[in-house]
Amino acid sequence: MTSSNSVIRLEAINKCYRIYDNPKDRFKQALRERLGPWLGKQNHPALFREHWALHDINLEINPGEAVGVLGRNGAGKSTLLQIIAGTLTPSSGEVSISGRITALLELGSGFNPEFTGRENVFHNAQILGLSRTEAENKFDEIASFADIGDFLDQPAKTYSSGMIMRLAFAVQTSIEPKILIVDEALSVGDMFFQAKCMTRINQLVSQGVTLLYVSHDIGSVRQLCSRAVLIEKGQLIANGLAAKVSDQYVKIQLEERNRVAQTRNAAPPSCPASEPVPAQPLSSADVGNDMAFGIGSFRERAENNRVGNGTAEIINVQMLRNGAHTVDFNFDELATIRVYVRFNTTLRNVNQGMTFRTVQGSDVVFMDTRLQNQMNREYLAGQTYCFEWSVRMPLLHTQYGLLVGLNHPPLNPGDDWVSIDLVPHAYEFKVAPRREGMIDGFVALPADLSITVLADSALTA
Repeated sequence: MTSSNSVIRLEAINKCYRIYDNPKDRFKQALRERLGPWLGKQNHPALFREHWALHDINLEINPGEAVGVLGRNGAGKSTLLQIIAGTLTPSSGEVSISGRITALLELGSGFNPEFTGRENVFHNAQILGLSRTEAENKFDEIASFADIGDFLDQPAKTYSSGMIMRLAFAVQTSIEPKILIVDEALSVGDMFFQAKCMTRINQLVSQGVTLLYVSHDIGSVRQLCSRAVLIEKGQLIANGLAAKVSDQYVKIQLEERNRVAQTRNAAPPSCPASEPVPAQPLSSADVGNDMAFGIGSFRERAENNRVGNGTAEIINVQMLRNGAHTVDFNFDELATIRVYVRFNTTLRNVNQGMTFRTVQGSDVVFMDTRLQNQMNREYLAGQTYCFEWSVRMPLLHTQYGLLVGLNHPPLNPGDDWVSIDLVPHAYEFKVAPRREGMIDGFVALPADLSITVLADSALTA
């Protein structure tokens, strides 16, 4: 901790909670501690267990930085933000904050459910330090951004969680904070309002507002933040560039899912044992060694509605960005998709294809080996092959799934395709919002454009 102009500085922050098995034990323990000095030394065992939500956290954030806070559920992220926001006191350590903090930690906090939205705007603005006149000057801007229509004059208790979030976000970001803290608050909004919020947050950061942003949507962390920290079991285990730290977070998640799945499903004899992801990006030579990564999770997904005839089997599907396994991509980013197939019978004229689907099941993008003129190969029995695709993804920001399949084209016109193996739910991934502004369709097709100035005479022909 060396910078003197930091707006947030945490030194050796610890937070310990006492866990009581019986509510009465809380009262008994309080009595013992209160009366202890008069009763003398007592050797009673403690009536609680200690849970250290945070342990020795050191962090410094400078003005205008946008910092993502990543970690699995229960890692301590929300506890950390509450300590920074001042709504929670650390068990030990020092917190230094410079400037007004606006925190979106709990939706509707500070809102009175009996007040109308309009009344809550003025009430909440005054809590945040604005005068009545200042709140009146900003009211039209707040109402326009929230865009909840006539509900603005209805009691807040009639609002949906999305409407609460709209109004809360509009108020909190209108007061020109020096520090903005957002903790999963945008997850309840529709995708268009989320994109609107992203634009507002980007504007605030460009104006010098310091941002602390917590989200399980790694794509949005990459879009908004230049730096990220990773909290694991109450400890800060990574602090650096957002892209690098988010990749480490994905690695932890995938490895954990893989370990859990492997305990349920023993690997088949022809597959290598699962290995951790190498620290460096993988080269083509590493593909065989990396084949088993995520194989347990794949098997669990593949159980749903799988169809096949046993002549060949898809044994794993992976997606990579810059050589690292991931489930999060930016708009128009280059992705590597690996489909590992074990052939039990020697086959020819095999079509390996895949479809990108939305979570609602709409098919968005399709590709296969037939379109790549790669149908005239022979695949030998007992061999495993990797079909490696390299594809750009100029896709709408949302979550997608991969349907992956193997099949034979019909031998005769009018015949059906023969399904060798079809996995409807082979992989899941997300695409982050386009930084320069969202697209309206699912796919932005590559295109060339020319614009020509015509003479006025051309219009009178």
